[in-house]
Amino acid sequence: MIKEYYNFIKDYLKLAELKIKYVIVNILSAFFYKGFSILLPLIASLIIKHLTDNNAVMAYYCLGAFLITYILYNIALYINYKIYGFNMNYCYDKLTKKVLNKLVTVDNNFTRFISKGRLMNSINSDIINIGDMNDRISEVLMGILQIIAVLIIVGLYNIYLALLLIIFALIYITVRNDSDRKINYYHNKVVVQDDKYSTLLTQIVSGLQEIKTFNMLPKLTNKLDVIQNKFIKFYGKKRDYYTIRDNDVKVITYIFRFLLYILLICLMIKGKIDVSVLVLIISYHEYLVSYINDLIDSTSTIREVNTAVNRINDILNYDSKEIHFGLIDTKDIHGIIEFKNVSLEIKNHKILNNINLKIDHNEVIAIVGEAGSGKTMLFNLILRLFEPTKGKITLDNINIFDFSKEVYSNNVSVVNQKPFIFNMSIRKNLDFVDTNISNQIDACKKAGIHEFIETLPQGYNTILRENGSNISGGQKQMISIARTILSEAEVLLLDDITTSLDPDTAKLVPRLINNLKKDHTIIMITKKPELMKEADRIVVLDKGKVNDVGTHKQLISRNEIYQMLQSRKSPSRIGVFNND
Repeated sequence: MIKEYYNFIKDYLKLAELKIKYVIVNILSAFFYKGFSILLPLIASLIIKHLTDNNAVMAYYCLGAFLITYILYNIALYINYKIYGFNMNYCYDKLTKKVLNKLVTVDNNFTRFISKGRLMNSINSDIINIGDMNDRISEVLMGILQIIAVLIIVGLYNIYLALLLIIFALIYITVRNDSDRKINYYHNKVVVQDDKYSTLLTQIVSGLQEIKTFNMLPKLTNKLDVIQNKFIKFYGKKRDYYTIRDNDVKVITYIFRFLLYILLICLMIKGKIDVSVLVLIISYHEYLVSYINDLIDSTSTIREVNTAVNRINDILNYDSKEIHFGLIDTKDIHGIIEFKNVSLEIKNHKILNNINLKIDHNEVIAIVGEAGSGKTMLFNLILRLFEPTKGKITLDNINIFDFSKEVYSNNVSVVNQKPFIFNMSIRKNLDFVDTNISNQIDACKKAGIHEFIETLPQGYNTILRENGSNISGGQKQMISIARTILSEAEVLLLDDITTSLDPDTAKLVPRLINNLKKDHTIIMITKKPELMKEADRIVVLDKGKVNDVGTHKQLISRNEIYQMLQSRKSPSRIGVFNND
């Protein structure tokens, strides 16, 4: 057991990287306030002894000592509480930054390894629980010292009383520790079901429109019920062991208290002890129960927090497929993208096959094709989220992985189907890219959103609700486009940006693209037939291959896939495809 807790604490200290001075102050303050708490019953017994001996002077001295000890106890306790707060804040800040820094480096398979529900639970709960660990470690160390100190003091008065309390302590600790292990076992199972429940709820909230459209709620409710039933089962088991534990230890406590009273009565009758010792031993027995409970609670918490430590370590130790970036640092980027014999294979499944394509600066390219043809994966390659299995992609005839991370991210930007807007003002959302107000206004004018922003109560200082829920999807998309324009990237990737636009706003997109074309290379994925016509060239993908490349006029006359896409008013399938 000692080795087990040693490993728990070692893993925690390695993860938390606490400041040594905080740890030392925490332990010392705990040592003093717990030490003073042990002295209080001893001083109280001395007061009773001197009173029974009619020694008022010594009784008053002891009373003064009791008051001083109590004051020192409270000072040490106050310091301990304050340093606990420092430790908690430091640990929370440190771990939150570690997790966030990790999340921006993980690959696209991360959420298959760690679900979104589990991830949110870890950020919201696990990190807070881990912050409590240092205090629990000091509680364990001081709790052991308290128990030893009480047993030694009692042994100095009477060895038989000390032996009885030692037997009591061993049995009490064994029973509580065994129950707590089972509680912890079922606690871990409860946490797993809670993660699954949170993940499914997150998916439901994200897909409310589809759920309503396709009447998915009954089936989703059944899935929730299955998870909830397991949760209830494991939580019930956990509560059962809580009940067993608490009832068992109460029985043990009362049995040994009864035996203790019998022994104390016998010793008093024989004149071995007086009233002051009687009061002291009864007080120490109560203290001993309290100390053991605190000790077991702390060890149980350490065991539970170890689960949180492991969950955070799972995130931090996630082994992303390492993508190497180069050192080329230049501002002289024109924006010519070229695919040279590019193939991509994931888990023995060929996603893209021998793609050859050159995209010039000031050119608008539309990537079209059926769901699963590889359109989105083409974007993922340009964004350097994956490395090609074969071939290479170049920017201005330089391998994209030879550019530094900063240079490449500054020159290649993407607007997604569902852009994220932060819960802050429009201006602060734009400040992430460029804090110059004139540039922000100019970008919003180009995106066609400036006039709408000016009609808002606070203009650019209007606070947007979470994820921009107090503006339409189209307005949110246009703000996202303005944010992308502000980046001054040479290459713009537009991922089906008209999906959330209303018909009137969508009509503005062709003019926007023609304006952006003057200064950018534009590659867009689109399902809209009318938007395909606006491209200088259209690339038709089919099963991961380039099926055809040409203008609208050329493809409509010769390409069956393109003809079908042009005649279609909406996607034929709704779903998620790994290779699209």
